Amino acid sequence: MTALLLALCLFLAVVLSVLLACQWHAARGWRRRHATSAMLQARGLALLDALPAAVIGTDREGVVQYLNPRASALGGLLPADGLGLPVSQLLPLFHDGTPIDAARQVRECVAQQEVLEVARGAVLLRHLDGKRIDVQYSCAPLAQGGAVLLLHDVSARRRAEQQLEFIAHHDGLTGLPNRLHFQIRFEHGIAYARRHQGLLAVLFVDIDRFKAINDSLGHDVGDQVLTEFARRVQQCVRKVDTVARQGGDEFIILLTELRTAQDAERVAEKIVGAIAAPFVIGEYSLTVAASVGVALYPDDDDDVNALIEKADLAMYAAKRHAPGTCLRYAARMQTQSYSRTILETALRHALERNEFVLYYQPRMDLQTRSITGVKALLRWKHPELGLMMPLDFLHVLEESALILPVGAWVLATAVEQARSWIEQGQPLTVSVSLSARQFYQRDIVRNFAAALEAAGVPGHCIELEIAAAILIDSNQNCELILRQFRQLGIAIAISDFGTGEASLNYLKRFPTDAVKIEKCFIDDLGKPGGDGAMVRAIVAMAHTLRLRTIAGGVENAEQLELLAEMGCDEAFGYFLGRAMAPDGVEALLKSGAAV
Repeated sequence: MTALLLALCLFLAVVLSVLLACQWHAARGWRRRHATSAMLQARGLALLDALPAAVIGTDREGVVQYLNPRASALGGLLPADGLGLPVSQLLPLFHDGTPIDAARQVRECVAQQEVLEVARGAVLLRHLDGKRIDVQYSCAPLAQGGAVLLLHDVSARRRAEQQLEFIAHHDGLTGLPNRLHFQIRFEHGIAYARRHQGLLAVLFVDIDRFKAINDSLGHDVGDQVLTEFARRVQQCVRKVDTVARQGGDEFIILLTELRTAQDAERVAEKIVGAIAAPFVIGEYSLTVAASVGVALYPDDDDDVNALIEKADLAMYAAKRHAPGTCLRYAARMQTQSYSRTILETALRHALERNEFVLYYQPRMDLQTRSITGVKALLRWKHPELGLMMPLDFLHVLEESALILPVGAWVLATAVEQARSWIEQGQPLTVSVSLSARQFYQRDIVRNFAAALEAAGVPGHCIELEIAAAILIDSNQNCELILRQFRQLGIAIAISDFGTGEASLNYLKRFPTDAVKIEKCFIDDLGKPGGDGAMVRAIVAMAHTLRLRTIAGGVENAEQLELLAEMGCDEAFGYFLGRAMAPDGVEALLKSGAAV
């Protein structure tokens, strides 16, 4: 492009030289050549007028002698207005914000007899309306003195370049800087902080349970949540700070020019508070929470990548400790992260090495006082640590998506065990908990149907326990999944009811069979001042909707009798029996020791 412009500029210089020569010859009165000169002059002017570039001819001092229509339009003048004016007045040019004396450039071009060119960063202020026009221009000397200036309007190309640059450095959905742009900003920020012994902070922000929103309400709603989330976060920081989208539902923030570490923590708390307000997306009012991790330079580290990693560790620690809160990085988190990595690797091998086992906790019918079902509970026989409880490893399964293959194993094992008890003449309903990841897994119902068919077990021998929180962010797809489970004969029990935001409407809307009363409510039974009002209300409400009630965490005879008196249908807990291997359940059934 540059070579083409130079060639065109030189060509125009030759054309203008010819025109000036024609005028000079005509002035000498050589009649025989007058007609030829006039013809050449007319053709030259027509050529210059037709060019898609602005062409301006000047004398040695930069006074305009000629300008084509494109030059007049570019300068915002009438065709004859520019003649006789200094080219600097005709062309108010700036280069990277600095005014350019075009007449001076003409004089230098003529004196040096060299082509001068400005390819980038040049801007013309049009006279008519003050509009800024990006231009690329060249100045070439004429043989008979003076110079020719060639200008191209490159505004459209500059806009396209700027758009491409924006796309390369920003997130397409939220318009926030992306990881590449953040890295550049961060490197500049940390260099400034080093020079001025300043303080800066990195905040790593993650939306809690965002996958449930995407899976249940669809990606369109999820995208709107991300856009609104980004807008709220931006309102919590200053213009000198940078908010970037790290990817997915993760955002990263650079806070510069801080006075104290508490300044960063206050911003983190402000973000948590701003996100807590409901997100109204179409017909949905969603409760969204964010976990935030904070790392500071130079207190926590002086390396760019290390600070981002430590802010990430702090965010995950906040998510484990109490989702929807913020935590400052501490050295112990590094050890915890290392341990988690080892734990995740071991869990991946545990399934291959058959280290998982299912234990079963007996569940009693409070009217017949007989064992009619069991709750399947996952255990891990660690080769070095022994038998591990779900609290020690279940969160890692969930976060790493290992819950999907492990959950499939749990289902297959539970169904096989139900078949074994049927063959022994002791049919029991096996209750299996289902996580959000499993519930929204594609073909989940088909997988259940295949497992039941393979084992030859009727669906009514399996009960699925689903947390009420899964239903809160759901749409008709959730209802459809539940109905498909019911068509297989599988019973649906809702857990965590009364401890979160699920209301009576959810029980009325979704096809369910039972409500589980959580241990926190059972603990109040029999205690001074514990009237069991919540338990009574849940039992009465469930029976009104023709749902069974299942009490969990029964630890003494008084609680059991009070539940029976209130009309609760089933119960389980340490008082009735701890989780045990299948042969323990069989021994319990044979002994008849049901109470």
